[in-house]
Amino acid sequence: IVARVGVKHSMLYSSPFLMLYYLGLRVIGDHSWLFFILPIVLSWRGILFNYGYHLNYITHSDMKKRGREISFLSAIAVLANVAAPLCGGIIAFYAGFSWLFIVGSAFLIAGALPLFLTKESFSKISFTNRDMWKAIFSRKERGYLLSFTGYAVETIIGRIIWPIFLIVILMTVYKTGLVVTLSMIISLSLFYFIGNLTDKYDKIKLLKIGTSLYFVAWLGRIFADSTLKIFLIDSYKNMAEKILHVPWAAKSYDLAKQRGYFRFLVGREVIFNLSRIIILPLLIFLFYFDIYPFIISFIIAAVSSIGYVFLGKE
Repeated sequence: IVARVGVKHSMLYSSPFLMLYYLGLRVIGDHSWLFFILPIVLSWRGILFNYGYHLNYITHSDMKKRGREISFLSAIAVLANVAAPLCGGIIAFYAGFSWLFIVGSAFLIAGALPLFLTKESFSKISFTNRDMWKAIFSRKERGYLLSFTGYAVETIIGRIIWPIFLIVILMTVYKTGLVVTLSMIISLSLFYFIGNLTDKYDKIKLLKIGTSLYFVAWLGRIFADSTLKIFLIDSYKNMAEKILHVPWAAKSYDLAKQRGYFRFLVGREVIFNLSRIIILPLLIFLFYFDIYPFIISFIIAAVSSIGYVFLGKE
Protein backbone atom coordinates (compact mmCIF):
# COMPACT_ATOMS: atom_id res chain seq x y z
CA ILE A 1 0.00 0.00 0.00
CA VAL A 2 2.78 2.44 0.95
CA ALA A 3 4.70 1.67 -2.23
CA ARG A 4 1.58 2.39 -4.28
CA VAL A 5 0.19 5.54 -2.64
CA GLY A 6 3.54 7.13 -1.76
CA VAL A 7 5.22 7.78 1.57
CA LYS A 8 3.55 11.15 2.20
CA HIS A 9 0.06 9.92 1.35
CA SER A 10 0.55 6.95 3.66
CA MET A 11 1.11 9.38 6.56
CA LEU A 12 -1.99 11.35 5.56
CA TYR A 13 -4.10 8.19 5.19
CA SER A 14 -3.01 7.04 8.66
CA SER A 15 -4.77 10.01 10.29
CA PRO A 16 -8.39 8.74 9.92
CA PHE A 17 -7.43 5.53 11.73
CA LEU A 18 -6.18 7.52 14.72
CA MET A 19 -9.34 9.65 14.65
CA LEU A 20 -11.48 6.50 14.70
CA TYR A 21 -9.39 5.15 17.55
CA TYR A 22 -9.96 8.19 19.77
CA LEU A 23 -13.62 8.34 18.79
CA GLY A 24 -13.89 4.69 19.79
CA LEU A 25 -12.30 5.40 23.17
CA ARG A 26 -14.92 8.10 23.67
CA VAL A 27 -17.78 5.55 23.44
CA ILE A 28 -16.08 2.31 24.52
CA GLY A 29 -17.99 2.42 27.83
CA ASP A 30 -21.25 1.89 25.93
CA HIS A 31 -19.88 -0.54 23.32
CA SER A 32 -17.54 -3.08 24.94
CA TRP A 33 -16.92 -4.91 21.64
CA LEU A 34 -14.75 -1.94 20.60
CA PHE A 35 -12.17 -3.21 23.09
CA PHE A 36 -11.26 -5.87 20.49
CA ILE A 37 -11.54 -3.66 17.40
CA LEU A 38 -9.68 -0.50 18.43
CA PRO A 39 -6.22 -2.14 18.72
CA ILE A 40 -6.53 -3.24 15.08
CA VAL A 41 -7.51 0.30 14.06
CA LEU A 42 -4.53 1.70 15.97
CA SER A 43 -2.22 -0.86 14.33
CA TRP A 44 -3.22 0.37 10.87
CA ARG A 45 -2.46 3.91 11.97
CA GLY A 46 0.92 2.86 13.31
CA ILE A 47 2.13 0.87 10.34
CA LEU A 48 1.03 3.37 7.69
CA PHE A 49 2.50 6.32 9.59
CA ASN A 50 5.75 4.57 10.61
CA TYR A 51 6.58 3.40 7.10
CA GLY A 52 5.71 6.77 5.61
CA TYR A 53 7.58 8.78 8.23
CA HIS A 54 10.79 6.75 8.19
CA LEU A 55 10.91 6.36 4.42
CA ASN A 56 10.33 10.10 3.98
CA TYR A 57 12.98 11.00 6.54
CA ILE A 58 15.66 8.62 5.32
CA THR A 59 15.45 9.89 1.73
CA HIS A 60 15.75 13.54 2.77
CA SER A 61 18.10 13.51 5.76
CA ASP A 62 21.75 14.56 5.71
CA MET A 63 23.98 11.79 7.03
CA LYS A 64 26.55 14.27 8.34
CA LYS A 65 23.89 16.15 10.33
CA ARG A 66 21.66 13.22 11.24
CA GLY A 67 22.35 13.40 14.97
CA ARG A 68 21.37 17.08 15.14
CA GLU A 69 18.31 16.45 12.94
CA ILE A 70 17.06 13.62 15.15
CA SER A 71 17.73 15.68 18.29
CA PHE A 72 15.77 18.62 16.86
CA LEU A 73 12.79 16.46 15.84
CA SER A 74 12.83 14.68 19.21
CA ALA A 75 12.92 17.99 21.08
CA ILE A 76 9.84 19.18 19.15
CA ALA A 77 8.07 15.93 20.08
CA VAL A 78 8.94 16.36 23.77
CA LEU A 79 7.69 19.96 23.74
CA ALA A 80 4.44 18.80 22.15
CA ASN A 81 4.09 16.05 24.77
CA VAL A 82 4.57 18.64 27.50
CA ALA A 83 2.10 21.15 26.03
CA ALA A 84 -0.58 18.72 24.83
CA PRO A 85 -1.96 17.60 28.23
CA LEU A 86 -2.32 21.23 29.36
CA CYS A 87 -4.00 22.36 26.14
CA GLY A 88 -6.15 19.23 26.02
CA GLY A 89 -7.21 19.69 29.62
CA ILE A 90 -8.28 23.30 29.00
CA ILE A 91 -10.31 22.33 25.91
CA ALA A 92 -11.94 19.35 27.65
CA PHE A 93 -12.79 21.43 30.73
CA TYR A 94 -14.33 24.40 28.92
CA ALA A 95 -15.69 22.81 25.72
CA GLY A 96 -15.97 19.07 26.45
CA PHE A 97 -14.36 15.95 25.01
CA SER A 98 -16.21 16.19 21.69
CA TRP A 99 -14.47 19.47 20.86
CA LEU A 100 -11.19 18.01 22.09
CA PHE A 101 -11.63 15.22 19.55
CA ILE A 102 -12.43 17.70 16.77
CA VAL A 103 -9.41 19.91 17.55
CA GLY A 104 -7.11 16.90 17.79
CA SER A 105 -8.34 15.58 14.43
CA ALA A 106 -7.75 18.98 12.83
CA PHE A 107 -4.17 18.95 14.11
CA LEU A 108 -3.60 15.50 12.59
CA ILE A 109 -4.74 16.62 9.14
CA ALA A 110 -2.96 19.98 9.36
CA GLY A 111 0.26 18.25 10.38
CA ALA A 112 0.31 16.15 7.21
CA LEU A 113 -0.58 18.90 4.73
CA PRO A 114 2.83 20.70 4.67
CA LEU A 115 4.35 17.49 3.31
CA PHE A 116 2.54 18.07 0.03
CA LEU A 117 4.27 21.38 -0.61
CA THR A 118 6.94 19.17 -2.17
CA LYS A 119 6.57 16.39 -4.70
CA GLU A 120 5.34 12.98 -3.55
CA SER A 121 8.04 10.32 -3.36
CA PHE A 122 7.61 6.62 -4.00
CA SER A 123 9.70 3.75 -2.67
CA LYS A 124 9.67 0.63 -4.81
CA ILE A 125 9.60 -2.84 -3.25
CA SER A 126 12.75 -4.55 -4.51
CA PHE A 127 12.61 -7.54 -2.15
CA THR A 128 10.39 -10.54 -1.47
CA ASN A 129 8.95 -11.89 1.77
CA ARG A 130 11.58 -14.62 1.62
CA ASP A 131 14.38 -12.05 1.30
CA MET A 132 13.06 -10.20 4.34
CA TRP A 133 12.75 -13.26 6.60
CA LYS A 134 16.12 -14.56 5.47
CA ALA A 135 17.71 -11.22 6.39
CA ILE A 136 15.96 -11.05 9.77
CA PHE A 137 17.28 -14.42 10.94
CA SER A 138 20.62 -14.45 9.12
CA ARG A 139 23.77 -14.81 11.19
CA LYS A 140 25.23 -11.74 9.50
CA GLU A 141 22.44 -9.49 10.78
CA ARG A 142 21.98 -11.03 14.21
CA GLY A 143 23.08 -7.77 15.78
CA TYR A 144 20.05 -5.99 14.29
CA LEU A 145 17.75 -8.72 15.61
CA LEU A 146 19.11 -8.36 19.15
CA SER A 147 19.06 -4.56 19.06
CA PHE A 148 15.54 -4.20 17.65
CA THR A 149 14.20 -6.92 19.96
CA GLY A 150 15.72 -5.14 22.96
CA TYR A 151 14.16 -1.85 21.87
CA ALA A 152 10.72 -3.42 21.32
CA VAL A 153 10.60 -5.16 24.70
CA GLU A 154 12.03 -2.25 26.69
CA THR A 155 9.76 0.38 25.14
CA ILE A 156 6.55 -1.64 25.52
CA ILE A 157 7.27 -2.02 29.25
CA GLY A 158 8.06 1.70 29.44
CA ARG A 159 4.83 2.69 27.68
CA ILE A 160 2.46 0.32 29.50
CA ILE A 161 3.87 -0.90 32.82
CA TRP A 162 5.74 2.21 34.02
CA PRO A 163 2.71 4.60 33.80
CA ILE A 164 0.57 2.05 35.70
CA PHE A 165 3.30 1.77 38.34
CA LEU A 166 3.41 5.56 38.70
CA ILE A 167 -0.32 5.81 39.27
CA VAL A 168 -0.19 2.96 41.81
CA ILE A 169 2.60 4.68 43.78
CA LEU A 170 1.56 8.33 43.39
CA MET A 171 -2.17 7.53 43.70
CA THR A 172 -3.34 10.37 41.43
CA VAL A 173 -3.15 11.10 37.70
CA TYR A 174 -2.36 14.74 38.50
CA LYS A 175 0.82 13.93 40.45
CA THR A 176 1.84 11.37 37.84
CA GLY A 177 1.49 13.90 35.02
CA LEU A 178 3.36 16.57 36.98
CA VAL A 179 6.33 14.33 37.81
CA VAL A 180 6.64 12.99 34.25
CA THR A 181 6.33 16.46 32.72
CA LEU A 182 9.01 17.98 34.96
CA SER A 183 11.43 15.11 34.27
CA MET A 184 10.86 15.49 30.51
CA ILE A 185 11.54 19.24 30.66
CA ILE A 186 14.86 18.60 32.43
CA SER A 187 15.95 16.19 29.69
CA LEU A 188 15.29 18.78 26.94
CA SER A 189 18.60 20.50 27.66
CA LEU A 190 20.51 17.42 26.50
CA PHE A 191 19.18 17.25 22.95
CA TYR A 192 21.50 19.81 21.35
CA PHE A 193 24.56 18.43 23.15
CA ILE A 194 23.83 14.79 22.23
CA GLY A 195 22.99 15.70 18.63
CA ASN A 196 26.38 17.35 18.17
CA LEU A 197 28.19 14.46 19.83
CA THR A 198 26.42 11.96 17.57
CA ASP A 199 27.59 13.78 14.43
CA LYS A 200 31.19 14.20 15.60
CA TYR A 201 32.02 10.94 17.38
CA ASP A 202 31.72 7.20 16.81
CA LYS A 203 28.04 6.26 17.22
CA ILE A 204 28.92 2.75 18.43
CA LYS A 205 30.98 4.16 21.32
CA LEU A 206 28.15 6.48 22.27
CA LEU A 207 25.80 3.49 22.14
CA LYS A 208 27.97 1.62 24.65
CA ILE A 209 27.94 4.57 27.07
CA GLY A 210 24.21 5.15 26.61
CA THR A 211 23.36 1.46 27.04
CA SER A 212 25.25 1.29 30.35
CA LEU A 213 23.51 4.40 31.69
CA TYR A 214 20.10 3.22 30.51
CA PHE A 215 20.54 -0.24 32.05
CA VAL A 216 21.17 1.41 35.43
CA ALA A 217 18.09 3.63 34.92
CA TRP A 218 15.80 0.62 34.56
CA LEU A 219 17.27 -1.10 37.61
CA GLY A 220 16.80 2.16 39.54
CA ARG A 221 13.08 2.05 38.84
CA ILE A 222 12.82 -1.01 41.09
CA PHE A 223 13.57 1.25 44.08
CA ALA A 224 11.18 4.08 43.12
CA ASP A 225 8.76 4.12 46.06
CA SER A 226 8.17 7.82 46.75
CA THR A 227 7.45 11.00 44.79
CA LEU A 228 11.00 12.34 45.19
CA LYS A 229 12.64 9.04 44.18
CA ILE A 230 10.35 8.70 41.18
CA PHE A 231 11.17 12.25 40.06
CA LEU A 232 14.94 11.73 40.41
CA ILE A 233 14.96 8.28 38.80
CA ASP A 234 12.65 9.31 35.95
CA SER A 235 14.73 12.43 35.28
CA TYR A 236 17.89 10.32 35.15
CA LYS A 237 16.14 7.76 32.92
CA ASN A 238 15.00 10.47 30.47
CA MET A 239 18.52 11.89 30.24
CA ALA A 240 20.04 8.42 29.75
CA GLU A 241 17.41 7.71 27.11
CA LYS A 242 18.45 10.76 25.09
CA ILE A 243 22.13 9.80 25.31
CA LEU A 244 21.20 6.34 23.98
CA HIS A 245 18.33 6.87 21.54
CA VAL A 246 19.79 9.70 19.44
CA PRO A 247 22.94 7.79 18.32
CA TRP A 248 20.91 4.54 18.12
CA ALA A 249 18.35 6.11 15.77
CA ALA A 250 21.07 7.84 13.72
CA LYS A 251 23.02 4.58 13.37
CA SER A 252 19.81 2.75 12.39
CA TYR A 253 19.24 5.18 9.53
CA ASP A 254 22.88 4.85 8.45
CA LEU A 255 22.54 1.06 8.28
CA ALA A 256 19.17 1.27 6.53
CA LYS A 257 20.72 3.40 3.82
CA GLN A 258 23.48 0.82 3.33
CA ARG A 259 21.24 -2.27 3.43
CA GLY A 260 18.34 -1.21 1.18
CA TYR A 261 16.22 1.00 3.34
CA PHE A 262 12.72 -0.27 2.46
CA ARG A 263 13.54 -3.90 3.24
CA PHE A 264 15.46 -2.84 6.35
CA LEU A 265 12.56 -0.75 7.70
CA VAL A 266 9.95 -3.44 6.99
CA GLY A 267 12.15 -6.05 8.68
CA ARG A 268 12.61 -3.76 11.66
CA GLU A 269 8.85 -3.33 12.11
CA VAL A 270 8.37 -7.10 11.87
CA ILE A 271 10.99 -7.66 14.60
CA PHE A 272 9.36 -5.00 16.80
CA ASN A 273 5.96 -6.64 16.62
CA LEU A 274 7.13 -10.24 16.86
CA SER A 275 9.07 -9.35 20.02
CA ARG A 276 6.01 -7.73 21.60
CA ILE A 277 3.79 -10.68 20.66
CA ILE A 278 6.18 -12.86 22.67
CA ILE A 279 6.70 -10.57 25.70
CA LEU A 280 3.13 -9.35 26.29
CA PRO A 281 1.69 -12.78 27.28
CA LEU A 282 4.56 -13.13 29.76
CA LEU A 283 3.72 -9.76 31.31
CA ILE A 284 0.04 -10.74 31.47
CA PHE A 285 1.05 -13.95 33.27
CA LEU A 286 3.15 -12.02 35.82
CA PHE A 287 0.35 -9.61 36.66
CA TYR A 288 -2.42 -12.20 36.63
CA PHE A 289 -0.63 -14.41 39.18
CA ASP A 290 0.89 -11.37 40.97
CA ILE A 291 4.47 -12.67 40.79
CA TYR A 292 6.34 -9.47 41.74
CA PRO A 293 5.05 -8.08 38.42
CA PHE A 294 6.59 -4.60 38.53
CA ILE A 295 10.01 -5.70 39.78
CA ILE A 296 10.32 -8.53 37.23
CA SER A 297 9.01 -6.28 34.43
CA PHE A 298 11.68 -3.66 35.18
CA ILE A 299 14.39 -6.34 35.31
CA ILE A 300 13.23 -7.66 31.92
CA ALA A 301 13.38 -4.12 30.53
CA ALA A 302 16.88 -3.60 31.97
CA VAL A 303 18.18 -6.83 30.43
CA SER A 304 16.45 -6.05 27.12
CA SER A 305 18.05 -2.59 27.00
CA ILE A 306 21.46 -4.26 26.70
CA GLY A 307 20.37 -5.24 23.19
CA TYR A 308 20.81 -1.65 21.97
CA VAL A 309 24.57 -2.03 21.92
CA PHE A 310 24.49 -4.82 19.32
CA LEU A 311 23.27 -2.53 16.53
CA GLY A 312 25.63 -2.75 13.57
CA LYS A 313 27.64 -5.65 14.98
CA GLU A 314 28.04 -8.53 12.54
